[in-house]
Amino acid sequence: MRVLLTATAVLFAMITRGNCIICEQCSNINSCSGFFAPCPAEVTHCVKGLENSTVGSNVRLLAYKGCVDPSRQATCDKEVIFRSSRMSLYITRECCDSDSCNSKNTKQAALRIPKTPNGFKCPDCDTDRSTTGCAPVGELQCTGNENQCATFMGRASRPGDSVRGYTVYACATKDACEVGISSMEGTKVSQFDLKCSDPIKV
Repeated sequence: MRVLLTATAVLFAMITRGNCIICEQCSNINSCSGFFAPCPAEVTHCVKGLENSTVGSNVRLLAYKGCVDPSRQATCDKEVIFRSSRMSLYITRECCDSDSCNSKNTKQAALRIPKTPNGFKCPDCDTDRSTTGCAPVGELQCTGNENQCATFMGRASRPGDSVRGYTVYACATKDACEVGISSMEGTKVSQFDLKCSDPIKV
């Protein structure tokens, strides 16, 4: 019955909106399935992804699907990782350009970050009580494609949380420095400063 309803919805959308791409749209914890709808005329891609926001042992995993705003198309298929010893943000965004192409769920395995050190390190520091800095507690071994040191100072709210002041010194991927903030779906930031620099060779 669900398959029939989905097919009917897709057919109706195609009739009513002409050549607009049709994408599944939803947002939920761990995984999501929603409704199929035509995107605005200027949209050419659908997206599906996962956002893992972790503070200590508190993990917030958001799954999402939808239309890709043209202004955010540069965030597609990037490897976005910010990671200190206690806080981390991992984001995967898969984009595609045909009707209903984002209907399958993104596998959580996509968020498994390599643990083998890559020969770089960065200052390690984080707090959710300040937007003006924190004292580094040591150095963090970077892994995988983490080839930047990132410093974030600003206000942020994780999914389900109130707004707090954060300062984080972390290892990061180049993609995180270039498109990380704009690729966020669940975590929202404001009044922030993000700086990236070359890492320290071990």
